[in-house]
Amino acid sequence: MRRSFSGPLLLLSIGALFLWRNLHPEAPIFDLLAQYWPFVLIAWGLLRLVEGLIWHRQGVRGSFTGGEIVLVVLICVAGSGIWQAREHGVRFMRGGLDFWGQQYDYPVSATSSAAGMKRIVFENPRGNIKVTGGDSKDVTVNGRKLINAYRREDADRTNTETPVEIVVQGDRLVVRSNQDRVPSNQRISDDLEVTVPRGLAVESRGGAGDYEVGDIEGDVEINTSRGDVRLSKVGGNVRMDVSRSDLIRAMDVKGRIDLQGRGSDVELENIAGQVIINGSFSGTLNFKNLAKPLQFEGTRGTELSAQAVPGRISMDLGEFSARDVVGPIRLVTRGRDIKLEQFTQSVELNTERGDIEMTPGKLPLAAIEARSGSGKIELLLPEKAAFQLEATAERGDAVNDFGPQITKQSEGRSATLKGKVGDGPNIKITANRGWISVRKEGTMPSEVLPDTPRGGGPRPPMPPRPPKLPKDLRDSEIKM
Repeated sequence: MRRSFSGPLLLLSIGALFLWRNLHPEAPIFDLLAQYWPFVLIAWGLLRLVEGLIWHRQGVRGSFTGGEIVLVVLICVAGSGIWQAREHGVRFMRGGLDFWGQQYDYPVSATSSAAGMKRIVFENPRGNIKVTGGDSKDVTVNGRKLINAYRREDADRTNTETPVEIVVQGDRLVVRSNQDRVPSNQRISDDLEVTVPRGLAVESRGGAGDYEVGDIEGDVEINTSRGDVRLSKVGGNVRMDVSRSDLIRAMDVKGRIDLQGRGSDVELENIAGQVIINGSFSGTLNFKNLAKPLQFEGTRGTELSAQAVPGRISMDLGEFSARDVVGPIRLVTRGRDIKLEQFTQSVELNTERGDIEMTPGKLPLAAIEARSGSGKIELLLPEKAAFQLEATAERGDAVNDFGPQITKQSEGRSATLKGKVGDGPNIKITANRGWISVRKEGTMPSEVLPDTPRGGGPRPPMPPRPPKLPKDLRDSEIKM
C-alpha cells in the first residue's frame, strides 16, 4: 500500500504558520501569503514528483486523488483571492482584517483662548487623547491624523473635510474632529496631544482610544467604548465609564473616583476621596493608600467594602490579599484564597471555595466573622489578645495552638473550638468542608493541615503525631 507524505507535510506547514502568527502577531503573514502562496503548489508538486519516482521503482502506480485535485483548486482560489485583496489595499492587522486600503498620515494643530472657560469637551470617536495641564491660558492641540483610503487623492480630500476644530459653547470649549464626515469606504483616527489651563474640567464623549490626563485641578469625566485610561495629579472628582480596557490607572487624585464598566487591570494609588467601582474586571486590582471608603461590586458575585486602605489591597481571579486596612471590612467572593493582615474594626469574610488566613496584628482585636464553603481557615492572634472564640469545622478538624483558654469539642465529623480570653470581641469562624487552626502569631502549627480539595468533600485523615519517647530512651539514642 502506497502512502503519500504530502498531506501530513501540508498540515505541518499550516500548523507551523498559525503557530508563528500566534507567537509573533506583528509578523506580516497576510502579505507573505499573498505574495508567495504559489510556492505551496511548487513544493507540493516537487514532493509528489519524488514520491512518483520512488513508487515507479517499486512498481506501484500512483496518481492524484480526487481529494488532492479539489485541494489544489481551493489553494489556487484562496491564493488568488488573497493576492487580489492585497492589491486592493486589504491588510491583515493585529486586530483583524483591515479593508480600508493604504494608511496616510497628516499633522493636526489648533489653538484657542480659554479665557472664561470652565470645561473642555472632546468629541473624538476614534483615536488617543493626551491632556496635560499647564500655566498657559490657551488650549493648544497637536497630533496626527491617520486616514485609511484606497488612493492618496481620496485621503487628501477627507483630510480637508475633517479639520480638528475648537468650538466655543457657552463656558465650554469643544474639541471636535469631525470624523462623522468620513466616507463609508474610509477609516480615520485622530491622536491628539492637548495642553490646557490646569483649572479646566476635562470631559470626553464616547469613542475608542486611550486616554492620558495629568496635572488637572478640575473634574475628569471619561466615557469610552474601548481603551485604556491613565490619570495622574487630578484635583477634582473622576468619573469613568469604560466598556472595555486593558488598564485603568489613577494616581494622586484629590477627589472621589466613580468607575463602572468592564476590563482587565485596575490600579488606584493615593486617592483622597471615596472610591466606588461597579463592573466586571478580570485582571489584577491594586489599591494603595485610599483615604476614604472603598466599595467594589463585581458582576461575578464579588463584593468588597472597607472604610480606608492606608496599606494595600491586591485582588485577582484566584487570590485576595490585604494589609493595613481600616474596617468595617466586608468581602464576599465565590472562589478566592484570602489573606488579610494588620486590620482594625470589624471583619466579615465569605468565600465559597478558598482558604482564609487572618493575622489581625493590632490590639485591641476587631470582631471577626469568617466562613469558607470549601477550604482551610487559619487565625493567628497576638499573644496578649482578648477575645471570645467560636470556630466550627463542620466536616473536618480543628487545631488549637493558642493555649488552654481554648477547648476543643468533637461530635461526629465536626470539631469546634471555644474559649474566652479576657473581655474582647466575638470571633466566629465556620468551615463547611475544611480545617481550622488557631494559634499565636510567630508560632508554627503543631500539626500540618492538608490542603482542602477544591471540589469539596471530606479531607483525608490527619497523620497522627509521633509518640514522645521517655527521656532516658531519647538520651540513649543520642549516645548511640
